Amino acid sequence: MTTRGGDILIVDDDVDLSDSLRIILEHHGFQVRTAGSGDEALAAIESRVPDLVVLDVMMASENEGFELAHTIRKRPGLENLPILLLTSFLHRVREEGPERFQNVLGRQWPAQWLFEKPVDTKRLLAKIKGILGER
Repeated sequence: MTTRGGDILIVDDDVDLSDSLRIILEHHGFQVRTAGSGDEALAAIESRVPDLVVLDVMMASENEGFELAHTIRKRPGLENLPILLLTSFLHRVREEGPERFQNVLGRQWPAQWLFEKPVDTKRLLAKIKGILGER
């Protein structure tokens, strides 16, 4: 059962950020689940497909989020599951140079939206509402 806002899965190994986002989104009528790793996220998706996945790019490894997004994309029925990536990755690419991240940048982009960290929660909330639409 989803609430009027939709069902969102937040995938981030930063528990404080996940909890903060969960509280804000629940306050605005969304049903929110959290996962701290790619394996937890896949289990949560298998249990119940969310309306949106909000996914950190860099978790246990610097490309775990990208790998998870690609894994989701390969699963039957999940090819078009909305994914919003949260990342400080763009800042690192600017600082360290794109050649360091060719294993990530040289692949097809696995998500529809990108949101840079640190997260402006008001902007993120507006983006999520826009993605899922007011229900």
